[in-house]
Amino acid sequence: MERKTHRFKLLLEFDGRRYSGWQKQDDARTIQGSLLAAAGELYGNGVDVQGNGRTDGGVHAMQFVAHLEAATADAPQEIARRMNVLLPHDINILEAQKAGPRFHARHNCIGRSYLYQLAKRRTAFCKGYVWQLDEPLKVGVMRQAAELLVGMHDFTSFTDRQVIKKKSPLVMINKAQVAETDDLVLVRIVGSHFLWKMVRRLVGVLAAIGREQLTPADLERFLQEPVNLSLFTAPAQGLFFERAFYNQEELDSFLASDAIRPCFF
Repeated sequence: MERKTHRFKLLLEFDGRRYSGWQKQDDARTIQGSLLAAAGELYGNGVDVQGNGRTDGGVHAMQFVAHLEAATADAPQEIARRMNVLLPHDINILEAQKAGPRFHARHNCIGRSYLYQLAKRRTAFCKGYVWQLDEPLKVGVMRQAAELLVGMHDFTSFTDRQVIKKKSPLVMINKAQVAETDDLVLVRIVGSHFLWKMVRRLVGVLAAIGREQLTPADLERFLQEPVNLSLFTAPAQGLFFERAFYNQEELDSFLASDAIRPCFF
């Protein structure tokens, strides 16, 4: 007789430097693969783990949401504790909650937030968490350009051609924010979902605008006329998945605040 499975919502943080992104791959180390291995060791071969989306290789996460399907009588906090014992040191379950049988980490997610960190100076520390630039950025012009991203746009220019063959290039951007600290320029982008490499190419273009290699008018043109922007792809190590949103009130509250905190520096 098969044991009844239960579904749990997991809140994760991970350092993506050793991983080829979220999605399980047979020939590479991934976040999903590591979670499945730990859950399988505890609860058998019938486990399933699904995330709120995919991340590129090398990208980090502060509050990534996944759900676990497993046949277990363990309490949520015990699931988190036992899985954390088995997980690699750079993947951590912050919290586990019981979820309804129809909860799906990706399908029920209505918004996602990414944060990118650009270092304004050379640093001996945190190189795995920033894009270190050798020249100053004109942050005011970057802010002006970022405002052009808000709304529904065609982001064909900001992903690879094979992606567009499989899914629509239309994405709703709720907020695009550029902030500055003594040592960092921070770029936050909140949207319904994101295409492969999209956030990294948006940041790369904004950085090029900040260095006066491009203009806001160029960005506006990229949103209207498909071009190859692969040379402007920002490195993965500066990108953090920040939060996933599951109700409109939570999303609206987040969008109403302009507060940005660096992830690590």
